[in-house]
Amino acid sequence: MMSLIKKNVLLQKSFQYRYLTCCCLTILLGVPFSANAAEVKQDAETTPLPVMTVYAQQKHNVPESEVVIDRANLDQTGATDMASIVRYLPLVSAPKAVSGGGSAWDGAGTSGYNIRGIEGNRIGLDIDGVDLPVATTEPDGMKSNSFSSGRDFIDPEMFSQVSIESGTSNVSSDGIGGRVTFKTKSPEDYLSPDKQVAATLKSGYSSADDAWFTSLTGAVGNDTLKALVAYAHREGHETQSEGQLKENPVDWRSDAVLAKVLWQLTPQQKLGFTFDLYQKDTDRFISNDVLGSLYPRGASQTVDGQRIRYSIDHTLFTDQFALFDQLKSTAFYQDTHNDNNTVSYYSGAYGTGMRYTDNNYQEKNYGIKTDAQKQLANHHIRYGLAWNQIKSNRPWVQSNPNGTVVTQNRMMASENNKYSLYIADTMQFQLAQRLLEITPGIRAEYQSYDPKNTSSVTSNAVAQSSIQSESYRYLSPNLAISYVLSPNYYLYAKYNRGNRIPTAAEMSGTYDPGRGYSIIGNSNLSKESSDAFEIGLKTTPIEGLKFDLTGFYTKYHNFIDYKQLSSAIYQLQNVAQANIWGAELSTRIDLAQFFPYSSGMSVALVAGKARGTSKNNSGVKGGVNSVQPEKASFTVAYDDPDHRFGLGFTSTAVGAKTAAKDTTVSTSGTSYQNVPGYVIHDLSMYWHANSHVTFNVALNNLFDKKYWDYATVGTLTSATLIDRATLPGRNVVASLAFKF
Repeated sequence: MMSLIKKNVLLQKSFQYRYLTCCCLTILLGVPFSANAAEVKQDAETTPLPVMTVYAQQKHNVPESEVVIDRANLDQTGATDMASIVRYLPLVSAPKAVSGGGSAWDGAGTSGYNIRGIEGNRIGLDIDGVDLPVATTEPDGMKSNSFSSGRDFIDPEMFSQVSIESGTSNVSSDGIGGRVTFKTKSPEDYLSPDKQVAATLKSGYSSADDAWFTSLTGAVGNDTLKALVAYAHREGHETQSEGQLKENPVDWRSDAVLAKVLWQLTPQQKLGFTFDLYQKDTDRFISNDVLGSLYPRGASQTVDGQRIRYSIDHTLFTDQFALFDQLKSTAFYQDTHNDNNTVSYYSGAYGTGMRYTDNNYQEKNYGIKTDAQKQLANHHIRYGLAWNQIKSNRPWVQSNPNGTVVTQNRMMASENNKYSLYIADTMQFQLAQRLLEITPGIRAEYQSYDPKNTSSVTSNAVAQSSIQSESYRYLSPNLAISYVLSPNYYLYAKYNRGNRIPTAAEMSGTYDPGRGYSIIGNSNLSKESSDAFEIGLKTTPIEGLKFDLTGFYTKYHNFIDYKQLSSAIYQLQNVAQANIWGAELSTRIDLAQFFPYSSGMSVALVAGKARGTSKNNSGVKGGVNSVQPEKASFTVAYDDPDHRFGLGFTSTAVGAKTAAKDTTVSTSGTSYQNVPGYVIHDLSMYWHANSHVTFNVALNNLFDKKYWDYATVGTLTSATLIDRATLPGRNVVASLAFKF
């Protein structure tokens, strides 16, 4: 069989800057404009309008690789889901679980983020500091970092910003590969002392999945009490594919609701209440060419996913207390479920006829946390403590054509308690009349795992003995050193120790007594850990030029994956070590500082490259297939000096990669297909017609390039799955917002 993905030309080694600039200038000369410029300029004085940025810059003068994508950037780039939020970041991607990729009852969706070659539950995801549920593994899979449903319980419209921390997280949170924090909107984003009522009505369309979108955000308040309500609704269909096979039909709809109340109790105290709801219902058909001969007519699948969070926040500012100047405390409850119902015509060992499978995941998360800050002379001390309890379950009911009904759990119901404490001290000194900062820190964590229904899931005494109550504890130190070489040069180096305790699904295993197939649980798993080293330079050497460069090297220990014990028996074990290294750079140039008649023009480049090696416990060496190919995005942008409109033309280049033997994954070693490199071009525009109306449009893949995302298809071996995962051709995302 010919490879579905044909090899194309090598990745372009350089961007055609002159061609891009000419295209951008040609577009600028033809832009129509009919707005009251004076009105727009006057409004800009009270509400600053951001310049066109279709990429995210690193936070300045902090010893971390962290980028912040703000609300304007989300709107300008047409972010509609988890993947599109990070489309231009060089070493961040969003792998997708392909429907039917592992078995008939597998779900689909974005499984999280891949940061610097680490993905899945090794990446922390949270909304306002509350962790999103874990990605669930394939029910009958043989690879732990492969998922049947993801963590995409979010709507980008609910957020004021998204922060992405690359590499092992600092001591205030866990995560051995990085952390993504979604910050929800607040009344303070819309209100000011002279504006006590605000509202935004927005509507939009995405052609890639024929999706319509409507949102409404309203805020009201005064100096004492403020409130915000936001609602977003989306409806869409299957994502367009440039593949040869027709897309399997999908109909989906989602609703997101956010409600916040802020109460200024005193000048020093503030109390906040948050209600956060996301719900998505999906109906899809999975064709038999994906599912195989057991399902000659394919299958229909309905997925009902919902996440609800309630939070209470209290913030106290004081200079009269010895232990802290600022104290923020949060109590929360989050309930998540993902109900997956599959109906198929089945022909096999369980008879011939209709087969019904309910594959669900449920998680309840309770917790409290507090974070404090204190300034003492040249010491800036941060510390905090937290507790949360997670109750998880994965019930399974299967009704077969021959009348048999299989009721079981694809994991043990469990209760996990997590206690954590951290402290960090940023000490400031003068060295050669320049600022030197040294920040040591340490995190302590304890977790207990308590399975609840072992005997009802399996009667096998050996299996039961492998799943017992267990506890884990660790200390994670870190050290960051930064030095201001000159007012415009900031240099830092840091070391972070990270740990990840196995999830409940990894410790409990999967059992199918009808076939004798099982993944034996293992509550004796060791925690995964990392030793991360990083050095960075952040500089603005001359006015109008910003340049950041980062190098990193991380050693990972005790990676967890399945190990085959017999023909149908597997067990999760600590199987391998890995080393990942690489570099990132970003630069932005304001051309008005260097060339006459170029006010508002800028160019920007972000790029990154990573490599990895692995070695299993038997000494066999290999690569790390989760490491993504090199990527660069180059942008030419124009922002009208009066803040009336802006344009950005972005070219994104990604290298080719062929997955090979990866000893961090027990099933690796198959002959994988080459995923070719590509270059695509996007055009984005915003237009402030007046102080109340804003139009955003992004035209993606301008030249209708056929391409694939390595993060999704790199280790797939099914030609039909790869074909249907072909990314969309030319598509548009547009939105119109009315602000009052």
